[in-house]
Amino acid sequence: MTDPVSEFLDAMGAAGIRPVEPIADKLAAGDPVRFRADGDKPGRRNGWAWLHLDGVPAGVFRHYRLGVRTVWRAGSDPCSLSPAERRTIMAQARECEARRKAETEAKQKASASTARDLWRDAGKADPAHGYLARKGIPPFGIRQHGNALLVPMVDCGFRLWNVQRVYPDGRKLFLSGGRTDGLFWSHGAFWQDGRPSAGPLVIGEGFATMAAVHHATGHGVVAAMSARNLETVARTMCKLFPSRSLIVAADDDRHLSENIGLEAAQRAAESVGALLATPFPANAETGSADSGTDFADIPSAEVAARIAQAGRDDHA
Repeated sequence: MTDPVSEFLDAMGAAGIRPVEPIADKLAAGDPVRFRADGDKPGRRNGWAWLHLDGVPAGVFRHYRLGVRTVWRAGSDPCSLSPAERRTIMAQARECEARRKAETEAKQKASASTARDLWRDAGKADPAHGYLARKGIPPFGIRQHGNALLVPMVDCGFRLWNVQRVYPDGRKLFLSGGRTDGLFWSHGAFWQDGRPSAGPLVIGEGFATMAAVHHATGHGVVAAMSARNLETVARTMCKLFPSRSLIVAADDDRHLSENIGLEAAQRAAESVGALLATPFPANAETGSADSGTDFADIPSAEVAARIAQAGRDDHA
C-alpha cells in the first residue's frame, strides 16, 4: 500500500514543487508547512502544503512564485474532484491554518511576556563577557542575565517581543516559540530626544556585526537577526526613515555552496534602493574557506573604510 505522505510529495514533485528541506514529518503531523522549494532563492519560502490523514487522505499544496495551487486526494486525479469536494478540502485547510496561526500567536505572546520579564530583571552587560571580549565590541544596547547577554528584539513600534541570549562560548538562542519575523535590534538610530540621528542607517544580520559597524563608524545600526529577515527589516527601516540614506552591510558566506549572506543583502538593498557594503571587495579572495566573514571579523579601521566606500561608490 502506498504511503499517503509519499504519494502527496510525489504529486507535488509532478507539479514542479520539490522541497529542499525535509517536510514529511510535519505533513504527517497534520501541520501546515511553509518551505523553500527547488528554484527558490536563498531565504525565500514560496512553497506551502497541508495534508489531512484522517479518513481518506487529502490536502492542498501551492507555490506562490509559480502560481500553482492543487487540491489533492489519495487515489484520485485532482482534475476529477468535484467543485464541492475541492471546497471541502480547502475549507479544512483554512481551518487548520487558522488554528495553527492562533496557536503560534499565543506562543509568541507568552514568549514576549517572558522576554519582558528577563529584560526587566537583567543588569548591565559585563564588557569582559567572553563573547564581547572575543568580538572586541562594547555592550551596546544590551543587558545581561546570568552568563547570557540579552539582545532585545523589537517590532516597528519598538515593542519587545523576544530576546536573543548569547552565551560566552558564542551559542545563541531565541526564546522557544517566540516571534522572530520582522523583528530587529537597533542602536544609535535616534538621539535621546527621539529625533533620528545624523548620517546613514546601516542594516545587517547579527548583533555583533552591527555593533562592530557602530563601534567603527558611529552610525545608527539595525540587526535583522537572520538573513531571511533582512529584506523585511530593510523595508521597515525605509518606512521609518523615508529620507535617510540606508546601507546594507552584508555577511560574506562564500564558504557555502550558496553565498546566503551576500545574496540576502543584495536583495534587501535592491528592494529599498539602499547602498551595499561588503566585508571585502567583491573580487577579493580574502577570508577563510572554512567559515564566513562579517564586519565583526575584520579590523575596525577596515569596517569604517568599507562602509564609507559604499557611499563613495554610489557617488562615483
